[in-house]
Amino acid sequence: MNFEKLWVIASDVYRKTVKSPSFLIGVFMPFIVVLIGFLIGAIMNRGQETTTIGIYSDQPVLAKALAQQKFPDLKLKQVDSVKEAQKQLQAEKLDHYLVLTQKEGKLTSTVYGEKVPGNTTMANLQQGLNGLQTSLKAGEYKLTPDQVAELMQPAKLEGKEISFTDDGKVKTSKDSSGVKFALSYAACIFTFFLVLTYASLIAQEIAGEKGMRIMEVILSSTNAKTHFYGKLLGVILAALTQLVATGLLVGIAVFIMRDNDSLNEMLDNLHFTGLEPSFIVLLILFILAGSLFYAVLAALCGSLVNRAEDAPKAIMPVTYLMMAGYMLGLVVAANDPSNFIVMICSYIPFFSMILMPIVLANGTAGLMGASISLVILVLSTLVLAAFSARMYRVNVLVYNQKGIWASLRQSLTMLRKDV
Repeated sequence: MNFEKLWVIASDVYRKTVKSPSFLIGVFMPFIVVLIGFLIGAIMNRGQETTTIGIYSDQPVLAKALAQQKFPDLKLKQVDSVKEAQKQLQAEKLDHYLVLTQKEGKLTSTVYGEKVPGNTTMANLQQGLNGLQTSLKAGEYKLTPDQVAELMQPAKLEGKEISFTDDGKVKTSKDSSGVKFALSYAACIFTFFLVLTYASLIAQEIAGEKGMRIMEVILSSTNAKTHFYGKLLGVILAALTQLVATGLLVGIAVFIMRDNDSLNEMLDNLHFTGLEPSFIVLLILFILAGSLFYAVLAALCGSLVNRAEDAPKAIMPVTYLMMAGYMLGLVVAANDPSNFIVMICSYIPFFSMILMPIVLANGTAGLMGASISLVILVLSTLVLAAFSARMYRVNVLVYNQKGIWASLRQSLTMLRKDV
């Protein structure tokens, strides 16, 4: 293999890929989607109107105590009678009204309105009523405010991960399952779109050259294996560039938004201190190995068609396989990582780059299991690459007009004769 020509081909594919609109879309699209989500949330919060609810009770002290409680986007006001509440409701001065009664020391309430209040409003009202019920019971049992506050303090519960050192000592760290799951979930989505993008690019690249009937000229200056591996190298370098660019943009975005309260609250709930470097390394290796595996498969499919316009049809098997892994990862593995089908498929090369990071994040598989899955994926990629290079050498000059499967059968026949 001529490594100088290999690098020339890889550089050409790399330059064309990183300059393509699909590459730029792939880099910036996640941030555009997040930005749109933030804008929609901000618009919805800004446009959300305050709900006004009238409070009536045959014991005005109870109505006054409940009306004094404060909730976001909810205004409570005391009314003197049910008829007054109904008049204000009809005049659209109230959105709802609540009738509060006390019987045998227990509070009972009913909310009336033209429509039933939303879940958030009902939850706030329930919280207010619970607080009022507690205060009444505290007065009945002659508890001081400090004693009530102590009773209302929630019990503290936290999780910690333990690991064992080589000398048998126990090492504890904060629970990092949340951040692991978030990263594996993000990697699942990122890998899916990365594979679809580069599978389409490499298939169209090969099919386009074949359609222009310039493969004979190209192969007169280099061999098919060098040409094939050069294109794969260019694609994997572009994928690595996109991975690094995405990481840098995430870092810049976090730095710019470092004073954002919502972001800081989310980061506080994610314990990065317990995150092992090995998990990050495995995550990146699965993304790269999975992208290369499907790039090889897409290159093989792309060489079976005669025109670039037929490339999307050729990579349909790649798309369906990736879609199956994506759905398994987001729907099944995310909710039940110990599912038998998920565990089996996490070692199958077609799905492991999607499923294994999620299974590893949930603790269903350990580092050993993930390493075995990665080794299987890498070996499968190497075997597939060697087979595809041989197939590429014979089918890149096959111009079969009868379809993909006819072209594949013809190429396999030629490959057997060549052996």
